[in-house]
Amino acid sequence: MLRYHMTVVTPDNRLKREIKRVTTATGSKAQFVSNAQGLDMRNSVDLVIYDARQGDPPWQIFSRLPVDTSISYVLPPDSLIQKIGLLRDPRVCSLLCYDDRFDEDEFIASTTKVLRGEVFGLAKYFPWGVTTYSMVPRNHEQKSRAIEIVLKYAQEAGVRGPVRERVQLVADELMINALYHAPVDEQGNELYANIGRKELASRKELKPIEVQYGCSGRYFGISVRDGGGSLTRPKALEYMMRVQRGAAADIEDKATGAGLGLQSVMRSVSKLVFNLDPGNSTEVIALFDLDQFARGKVGARSLHIFVASRAPDVEIHDIQEEPPPPPVATASSTSGAFKWMVLAILMAIAAALGTATFMKDNLVNAEPPPPPPAPRLMLGESPANLKIFLEQNGKKTQLRPDKSVPLKSQGTYQIEVVSKKAPGKNR
Repeated sequence: MLRYHMTVVTPDNRLKREIKRVTTATGSKAQFVSNAQGLDMRNSVDLVIYDARQGDPPWQIFSRLPVDTSISYVLPPDSLIQKIGLLRDPRVCSLLCYDDRFDEDEFIASTTKVLRGEVFGLAKYFPWGVTTYSMVPRNHEQKSRAIEIVLKYAQEAGVRGPVRERVQLVADELMINALYHAPVDEQGNELYANIGRKELASRKELKPIEVQYGCSGRYFGISVRDGGGSLTRPKALEYMMRVQRGAAADIEDKATGAGLGLQSVMRSVSKLVFNLDPGNSTEVIALFDLDQFARGKVGARSLHIFVASRAPDVEIHDIQEEPPPPPVATASSTSGAFKWMVLAILMAIAAALGTATFMKDNLVNAEPPPPPPAPRLMLGESPANLKIFLEQNGKKTQLRPDKSVPLKSQGTYQIEVVSKKAPGKNR
């Protein structure tokens, strides 16, 4: 039922209670220890949450953690910029400043994303039921119109004037970067690197981007997603280190323009999130905490870098090397279960492909958004005595309850169910 395991390292009993209340919401079990010496290296752990308010982590201990263990740090208030260097460790996904209250919604969203590898979407940061809207700008004029729509919505949502100015700055920077700097050619080179800003602004159509926005009452959020995926974690970290050094921290410093002024963005938002799927898509989410702004607390108080995970492929010879004997299970009890299971998986595939081609509330352009990474399929639960495989165009992949599998938009699909107890298969 609870398939993930995390360890929380903190001497603060209040923080322990706050995290314990929401641990099961992430599908996890938690172990609490007072210091890093209490980390149990013998057992597998998916996520370590370390309270760094009293000092940096002991590297001699953390270096012994497995490379696939993710790490989140809880930081003192107003220390985010000074602690950006913690992200040099590729296992670190989140830096969160602990203010006067623990942000349960952010904790659930960030923890679930790093555990499941399903990272994209602004709606993950809002409670269920909050409506988010989407637009697909394709040129400079539509970008300007999109910003006007976002600001109009912010005004209707009750966002104060000074905060709307920050929303405008951030929206403009994110969209410029996604339109002008994110597209790359087949060799990975920036597509518009040698084209001036004026010429780009006059073009009727560029590579489309997707803009989402919404407001929950506490948070106003905007996300910008491209279809290129040219931003990698090392490159994102390089830009963030420029912010720490106080240098000109533009995401790209080329003749085409400044691009994403990361330093300005981090001074304007409350939370900044990078969702990366290198080679496919990049999404940057900016959240504005309206309560914090009302109390005069301005500037980024949390920073996240998430990389979308991909399920490992399973070769056919790893499944079975010889034709299996007939299954022992009776047809009345097992075959029916197989049929319903296969039907459910096929319906999930159809739903996933349908979702990938649908975009609601396109206020700028009626055409669909840039194609995101392939839709993904994941089992909710898998019987202990069964293995389930999805074959797409001749390539077979095992379906697992803890990993999602990308689906191809075209081709043929075949489901294979293999009994562990009695070797055999039903299709």
